[in-house]
Amino acid sequence: MTGLHRLDRFGSIHCEPVCDQRGINGMSTLSEDPNIVKFVYWDNLTYAPPGSRRPEEWDPKLGARLYESYLDHCVEAERLGYAGLSMPEHFGPSSLSPHPNILLAALAARTTTARIMSGVNLALLHNPLHLAEQFAMIDVLSGGRLEVGLGRRGDRAAFEHAVDLIDGALNRIDHPVAKADLTPSSAAFLQDVETAKVTVWPRPVQQRVPLWVAAETDESLATAARRGLDVFTGLNLDPSAGGMSKVSVDEMVARLHRYMEIGKEHGHELSMANIAASCFTVIADTDREAAEMVRDGFVSHVEAASGYLARMAGADPGNSPLESLAKDGSTGVQGVFEAPADSYLRNPFALVGSVETVQAKLDALVTAGFRRFVLLCGGVGTAHEIGWQSAAAMAHDVAPELFAAAKSGLAEAAA
Repeated sequence: MTGLHRLDRFGSIHCEPVCDQRGINGMSTLSEDPNIVKFVYWDNLTYAPPGSRRPEEWDPKLGARLYESYLDHCVEAERLGYAGLSMPEHFGPSSLSPHPNILLAALAARTTTARIMSGVNLALLHNPLHLAEQFAMIDVLSGGRLEVGLGRRGDRAAFEHAVDLIDGALNRIDHPVAKADLTPSSAAFLQDVETAKVTVWPRPVQQRVPLWVAAETDESLATAARRGLDVFTGLNLDPSAGGMSKVSVDEMVARLHRYMEIGKEHGHELSMANIAASCFTVIADTDREAAEMVRDGFVSHVEAASGYLARMAGADPGNSPLESLAKDGSTGVQGVFEAPADSYLRNPFALVGSVETVQAKLDALVTAGFRRFVLLCGGVGTAHEIGWQSAAAMAHDVAPELFAAAKSGLAEAAA
């Protein structure tokens, strides 16, 4: 693809292709069209049968059907007006998404308009340049619809360095990369080079592939703002606090306004459209039923992970590392088992409850200024079909006007 090029202050070349930021199909990025409320459908791809505890009982047919069901639901979610489609990077038997980028590529082939979001890739568990190559492939396959989501697990400085590597390699040409950061295959051919000029192939369709990072504290928000990155706010359930968020809506909004101010100070125009509230979403006939689904899902997820780790360590499932931590009370794992179900209803960022309850919570968040919502449908550990029922209920029963407005606004933007 031909285009214009310019040098940045690091010596990297920015490619400005003929195809604009909206990609081949003309659909806007998640952070564009700030006055439209946009929703992203996220599913944990929970595998719930006995095989999630005992590998001897794993049913590959059920696993295949779960993948196919998720892809079918994503096609339907796109039709309903979801602006984005997403999944996590979760290891172990309770989620069939240890390498989400494989499924993102499948989504690229099965959908046509919705943005495709990694939600999230744990950057420090991978070679950042390998991730950048995968992201470039997905962006090309999707016609320029990728949104990269990155989460931190480990050292903050190392994470920020990995984000810079991914951003630079993906969105620039001849990006300078130290030999120690190269992929093993590249390093083998560049043994005498201290700093390489890296260009990821294939080149992405978008002029700049959007990057989202998980951020909630003042420090992490400020770091993202200085780089002009979009953010997931992590506004979801906190089992260690009895299901309650660590901060109130007002406190979080104040932090987010500071994020926008810092961005402006560094030359970035940021708004509430650059911020996605990640909300566990479970809708049922009654508040109590929805809350119990969330709690049961959390417990199921932790128990499956406990057994998985115990088996890897050659120990009895009842003596797994997670179970030991829960008994010691040293981590949030204990909170998963002890938090009462109704505590999740009190969390203003958890869209958990009946249709009427979730409507009231969503209205409060929109009134507070939120415009982007990643709906963690079903939460973590809840059966896949329950998650999809909640996703459909959001579009049909909770916020049909917002979904209709989003479909109309996005269609006009693409025209």
